[in-house]
Amino acid sequence: MRFRCLGVLGIALSMVVSAFVAATAVNAAPRVTIKYAHCCPPDHTYGVYAHQFADKVKEKSNGEIVVEVLDGGVMGTEQAIAQKVQLGTVQMGGITSNNVAQLAPSLNVLVLPYMNDSPDDLTGDGGLLRSGVFRDELNKRVLGESGSLRVIGGFTNSFRSLFAKDKCISTIDDLQGLKIRAPKNPVMTAMWESWDVSTYPIAWGETFGAVATGVVDSFDSPTDVVLNMGFHEHIKYITEATYLPLAAVVVINNDFFNGLSEEDRKLILEAAEEVDIAHAEYVKENGARVRKALTEDHGVTFCELEDPEVWAEKARGAWPQLYELVGGGKDWVDTTVRYKETGSLE
Repeated sequence: MRFRCLGVLGIALSMVVSAFVAATAVNAAPRVTIKYAHCCPPDHTYGVYAHQFADKVKEKSNGEIVVEVLDGGVMGTEQAIAQKVQLGTVQMGGITSNNVAQLAPSLNVLVLPYMNDSPDDLTGDGGLLRSGVFRDELNKRVLGESGSLRVIGGFTNSFRSLFAKDKCISTIDDLQGLKIRAPKNPVMTAMWESWDVSTYPIAWGETFGAVATGVVDSFDSPTDVVLNMGFHEHIKYITEATYLPLAAVVVINNDFFNGLSEEDRKLILEAAEEVDIAHAEYVKENGARVRKALTEDHGVTFCELEDPEVWAEKARGAWPQLYELVGGGKDWVDTTVRYKETGSLE
């Protein structure tokens, strides 16, 4: 009887010790911490990607690698975030490609108007931002141009839509007379100029105030911005077009990445690849939800382009003057077009 009691006591003690060890492991400091910065609130498409990635890395590493997501642009503008990742003061960022192109001009190939026809051209099977031969080549170019930015993932927030306060934009002529805000990117500026439009290069953080006060009465961005950031108070007309996707790259500081173990590097790449796929599905579902909410809850009217071929012809006509702004020039543009047509870089 005494030995039986001692045995029971030993088992109980072993269980207590195991529970203590498990609790200590859960509460222990992570082995690796990665700071990931982006522009937007956590429920915005960019935030959704960031937190999906953080959750996936935590799951795969059993909590040994923690991704600390810095939401809401707390690290500054997207251009500032790109520079911080380049310098290594922030390890990672999910940043719109045109805002990383200041450091790696090859990314401007993603900003060429009408290069892509749908989000699947970027994030579907074989898409330009999906893991594969094209993104490997893109990463090589970005790393060479920036010196320290490695592309490990990519996502979209669908295509940029045209927003207006007072009227539908249904034809290219409807652009005339509008005060339109657009990002200060030379490739995008040339696109607008091909449509005979001069834009206002207002910083994103100042755009809501500019719309509210009438400094501008139109701008373009993904449709969910109108719902998620309250623009529906002023924007009542949306034209969903396909001239330019909001293509974002997930970049990591190369020195930081190379300082990780081979196992950790593999885990991070696998996590990014899985989230790339899951997030693309989220974007599709979110688009339908956003459109329904804007229409039914906020009285927003969705308009259709009557002359999309005119927009495309004029914008593509501007490509030759843009080659010098794209890292790799016409050769890189032609390589991208060839890959889209054949699945090969050769």
